Amino acid sequence: MVVYRPVVKGKGIRGTLPLFVGSKCSHLWESSLSHQGDLCYNEKRTLLSERNHGMANHSQGKYWSPSLLKSRGWTNELISTLLPKPRYRRVNGRSIPAWHRDDVRAAEETEVFRKKARGPKPGGQAIVAARSAIEEVVRMLDDLWSACPGSSDDPARILAGHYHRVILDTLPSSAKGRVLRPTQVSGYLTRFLALEKRCDGSQLPGDLTHFVQTGVWMGEHLTSPLMGEIKSRYPHILLAAAAQAIREFTDAQPEADLTALLRMDPFPAKQLLSRPLGYLYSVCYVPQAIRTSLQVLMALNPKDEYPEARAMSRHFVLHIGGTNTGKTYAGFQRLKQAGTGVYLAPLRLLALEAQEILLKAGVDCSLTTGEEEDRREEDTHVAATAEKLDLKQVYEVAVIDECQMIADRQRGYAWTRAILGVRAPEIHLCAAPEAKDLLLRLIESCGDSYEVELHRRQTPLLCMSHTVDYTRIQPGDALITFSKVGVLSVAEDLRQAGKEPAIIYGALPYATRRKQMEGFLEGRMEYVVSTDAIGMGLNLPIRRIIFMDTEKFDGVERRELKPEEIQQIAGRAGRYGMYDRGYVGATQNLGAIRQGLNTVVPPLRQAVAGFSDLVLMVDFDLLEVLTEWNRMPTADPYIKLDISRYITIISKIRETGFSLSKEQELRAANIPFDETEEPLRELFFRFLRLYQQGETIEQPGFPEGRPRTLPELELFCRKLDLYFSFAKAFGCPVDEDALYNQREDVAEEINEILLHRLKNNIRFCARCGAALPLHHHGRLCEVCFQKQRRAAGGRHRESRNR
Repeated sequence: MVVYRPVVKGKGIRGTLPLFVGSKCSHLWESSLSHQGDLCYNEKRTLLSERNHGMANHSQGKYWSPSLLKSRGWTNELISTLLPKPRYRRVNGRSIPAWHRDDVRAAEETEVFRKKARGPKPGGQAIVAARSAIEEVVRMLDDLWSACPGSSDDPARILAGHYHRVILDTLPSSAKGRVLRPTQVSGYLTRFLALEKRCDGSQLPGDLTHFVQTGVWMGEHLTSPLMGEIKSRYPHILLAAAAQAIREFTDAQPEADLTALLRMDPFPAKQLLSRPLGYLYSVCYVPQAIRTSLQVLMALNPKDEYPEARAMSRHFVLHIGGTNTGKTYAGFQRLKQAGTGVYLAPLRLLALEAQEILLKAGVDCSLTTGEEEDRREEDTHVAATAEKLDLKQVYEVAVIDECQMIADRQRGYAWTRAILGVRAPEIHLCAAPEAKDLLLRLIESCGDSYEVELHRRQTPLLCMSHTVDYTRIQPGDALITFSKVGVLSVAEDLRQAGKEPAIIYGALPYATRRKQMEGFLEGRMEYVVSTDAIGMGLNLPIRRIIFMDTEKFDGVERRELKPEEIQQIAGRAGRYGMYDRGYVGATQNLGAIRQGLNTVVPPLRQAVAGFSDLVLMVDFDLLEVLTEWNRMPTADPYIKLDISRYITIISKIRETGFSLSKEQELRAANIPFDETEEPLRELFFRFLRLYQQGETIEQPGFPEGRPRTLPELELFCRKLDLYFSFAKAFGCPVDEDALYNQREDVAEEINEILLHRLKNNIRFCARCGAALPLHHHGRLCEVCFQKQRRAAGGRHRESRNR
């Protein structure tokens, strides 16, 4: 097929040039080149390359691309050394460097180019001859190695055998390589011969690769003097190079298991031509060895990691229902009757509430959470957060609350661990409906028995038909927003209108949150302003839940509320025994709330599995062990815990210069605190430094001086929590009475701010002083901001008219 392309001269088209397209017509193109004057062979190849790369016009033919240069024998080193800076052309949307052909031709006449340019690739009969030559070399080298005596237990002999095997395996591929210049062959073989006396482990892979590239030449010159030296010294060269590589490796990593590396199956021999021995150990051997150790120590199925629980005959009672359906109440009734028992909660406040309920019922109950403990002598029961379950203790009854948390990537492992490993013959699980199938699957995999109790609301939950003005709320209403600033701003607006609200949000210290809840329960406060912290088990006599927003920031992005979140929060309305019905409304976007209430939440599919302390028994670096554990497969329906926080904290500990044991590193990474908050991070490392120096870990002091702000007091509470958690993790003495008193003092001061000095602790418009609305990011309210814009626009128009 013939295609005519336009020939451009000046600014217009001055004719056409025939192009012969298709493999069958390639000879026509070749013949057409013969009529282009006295072109050299390379110039004809250039025109052929232009055809292949779509260089259609005359000006493009003056500039040659990297692919064309490579076909002429250029290397990257030669291009950077001999050619000027390239021009860049757009080809198929990409910027391609190109050099003027006159510059290229001039450089090709230099002595440097003639010495270093690559030869052509063989083709046709040349490849057949090259393969035959390679076969001769392979036979020769294999005979030389077989004739060399040596012990099969000698590490140098084993490594040299790997070198020999990879050379033989790679030699056939060199038959298709470019023809080497004599100077290149001489240099490559001379460097190989020199390995017997002097070997650099980092350069060894390159020297072996170059030796392989000379395979065709060696096969064609078997009787040359240089080949005579190769024949007489080949095995000894490999043994000497292997011995030197081993010395360098053991000097750099004396703790490494060299024998295990050399005998690993399969050995990564191909990597020897590109990587030093240390790389093979770190990247190839260590991960495989860790996985092997973990497979021996830890079961593929998480249920098999708890043999004591598997040996028991356990019976589960599943309490399935939505929020406010009496699930937890049913579990508590049985827990009160038990001789011994444990209650596991998602929040410290719920664990504290459970302890108080059991104490009032005459049951001796201790409390243990990540931030505080209340151990009581002669206790029979324990109320704890899910992470604090003692797997060694045997209980008569266990109650595990909010079991739908099992799918949470950060904390779900604690519920998985508790359900699979708690040692109790009777276990009550309280969960939302979407968790039912997953929980039954886990129970059945353990071979335990179960029964299911479905709980339904006793008071109907109704969605309101119109939006609500939040300044006109009624006693018993709870306003829900999703930021601390939003909660405080709304609370101040209500207070200005003469309505006293209770305030609840996640950063609020637990003691203060308890005081606020007590104020609502006792009737001193008739309203609640809260974040979604209200949804997780806080039992308050709320009549109406009113959403002020339908979006939230989840730590990664701002997104719409999920149906399960809407249902969890909305279910707090209409507490049984106090109201005939509960109501759910919104100040805006009521349709989204109604849709969320009516949406069927899909069942949970996966349970999050964490690692056990068995990772400490693997004889490798802890970070490497955790990384490999995370890569290992696990049985369905489990997924691995997100270990990014562990990796971050342990890495930072090492970067800061601490030298801890693996057990200490893991204990430190398990301490619950927000490592992204700089004051807490600095305090953590100060504690760590004092501990390593053998000095006393002292309780943080109360902020002194000017009136303390709400953020300062909240930060101080988090510091106290970090102090307690660190001291408990590393066995440091704690004056728990002093700590309790300090917490109560701070909680009281925060409560005082929330009740009487809130306006001084939230953000207001810098111009008019109005409380800023929800999720507002600027210094001015919307009205003042628009006034400022209009004023600025007027000044701009005035200056432009001038």
